[in-house]
Amino acid sequence: MKKITFLAIVLAFSTMAMAVGLSGVYKVGVTEVAPNYPSLSAAVADINTLGVAGNIVLEITSDITEAANIGLGVNTNGFSITIRPDADVDRTVTFTQLADNLSPTGHFVIGYPTAGLTVGWADANTIGTSNVTIDGYAVGGTTRRLTFTNTNAAHVGARVIVVVGESNNVTIKNCKVINNTTSTSSPFCVGAVVRKGTAIEVGPANLTIENNQLTALGNNVAMGVRITNSGTLTTVKATNLVFKNNIVNARRRLVEVNYTNNMEVFGNEFIQEQTGAAGTISYGLWTATGVSGTVNIYNNKFVKSMTEEVSGNGQRTVSLSSGATYNIYNNTFAGMDKTKPSTTATNLVYLFYSGVAGKIYNNTFYMPQLTDPSSTGYYAAIQLSGNTAEIKNNIFVSDVLTHGNAYFISAVPTPASDYNRFYTLPANTTHKYVATYLSLGEYQLANPTQDVNSKSVSVTFTDAAAGNLLIAGSSVQDANLAVPRLPEVLKDMLGTDRAELTYAGAHESTLPFITTSNPSIERTARILRTPSGVMIELDDEAMVEIYTMNGVKIESVRTSGSFERDLDTGVYIIRINGATTKFMK
Repeated sequence: MKKITFLAIVLAFSTMAMAVGLSGVYKVGVTEVAPNYPSLSAAVADINTLGVAGNIVLEITSDITEAANIGLGVNTNGFSITIRPDADVDRTVTFTQLADNLSPTGHFVIGYPTAGLTVGWADANTIGTSNVTIDGYAVGGTTRRLTFTNTNAAHVGARVIVVVGESNNVTIKNCKVINNTTSTSSPFCVGAVVRKGTAIEVGPANLTIENNQLTALGNNVAMGVRITNSGTLTTVKATNLVFKNNIVNARRRLVEVNYTNNMEVFGNEFIQEQTGAAGTISYGLWTATGVSGTVNIYNNKFVKSMTEEVSGNGQRTVSLSSGATYNIYNNTFAGMDKTKPSTTATNLVYLFYSGVAGKIYNNTFYMPQLTDPSSTGYYAAIQLSGNTAEIKNNIFVSDVLTHGNAYFISAVPTPASDYNRFYTLPANTTHKYVATYLSLGEYQLANPTQDVNSKSVSVTFTDAAAGNLLIAGSSVQDANLAVPRLPEVLKDMLGTDRAELTYAGAHESTLPFITTSNPSIERTARILRTPSGVMIELDDEAMVEIYTMNGVKIESVRTSGSFERDLDTGVYIIRINGATTKFMK
């Protein structure tokens, strides 16, 4: 009997020993005592050492200063680890280590233990740490209550939160991540590393970055997000990256993506302020190397894309490399600016497209006058490289008064292009529409299968100067903006259901068009020959364009009532709201 009791005790003790590990809710803050933790580093150290026996919640109860970088590297055994504020109060975790780690760079590293940060890369330390969530939402309270940051000092390798290797299902949401470093050693707020080691090649799946405010303004190469690699990769990539509903304000790059297969980018607000002369291209959202699969970019607001670049290649708000299929829809592009004189070619473009295939649908592009228009480069809405995207239902508006080489689309699209709306200031006689064509009519005459139903239409926005490109004023219910709804874009950027006859661009006004059901709307007009030229009588306001038979635009004006123009003897093309008539003087 005694032997049985002793054996039972031994078995019970062994079972308890095997179950050692953390589980439950722990308080983390400067006033907390055991079994809770005075710092995040202390809590992570125990998780790394003792392991995970159940779901873990670390609730941050105060501001915390961490003197050394932290690495969370543990097999979570299918359980989860959540870091969140304990109450509806702002909590800040500040890192002060100035030196870089010897292995993965970063202040808070997920997928690599703290002890491993002080020695070189090792396969054994690259530990898939899955199901980790950093959540700044205070239960029962408000969002973005948790901040991860560093000091305004020269933190080398300042990458605030980094996910390493096969750390799957990691979510960073509802936080403020602020990178203040003055060091230019590729700093960023949030990112991931796909790792090729001696015997391993691993990358994260299902990384979600959601509803954060990411700020990186400490120096002129600071970035918001970066997905990168360590070692020479052969097959493995990060997969299924989701980046949604964030506000990103950074200098050099907003989001840089490498070695990633499949990505969703939606609902974000992007603000770029490139200061200093970095001497190379500055990117906003950039798919750089090894991006494949399908990348959907939609419902985003590109509010500001300012550069002080004077001696490099310029600015690309969105730059998409070849290798993936890109679908870009319901985005607004505004705020492009160059503030200093150029000494060499400075190319400015909202969307540089070099994808395998894809769609550019229902976007709104607004090109403002640049603070300093001097340049030997170009200023464009879309620069095509590969020419493989369909371009439909977009709005292109330019308020460019002076620039030597401004245009909407760099080349005549090879796939379908139609139902786009274009407008340039009549005073600008050098602004091109598509490729080398100075007017929509000239372009359509030379390319009769492209943009057959596209029009020149002036568009009113809520506040274009502030980057708000919602339809407003006289453009609400303007039948000239009516286009057939595309099956791929059933809602607008705000989530409003699109009518069968929808608005071009990213925004669907809630008011219906004042028109018939025919999407090809024309105003009633009478074209009369006069001794000096032509008179056009209009029943309503309309866009009037006059071209020579060679496609050279000689008049473009939005007017109403009676309009007259002197003409030499000859044959002309007159377009009224897109309807073409041959006219002989």
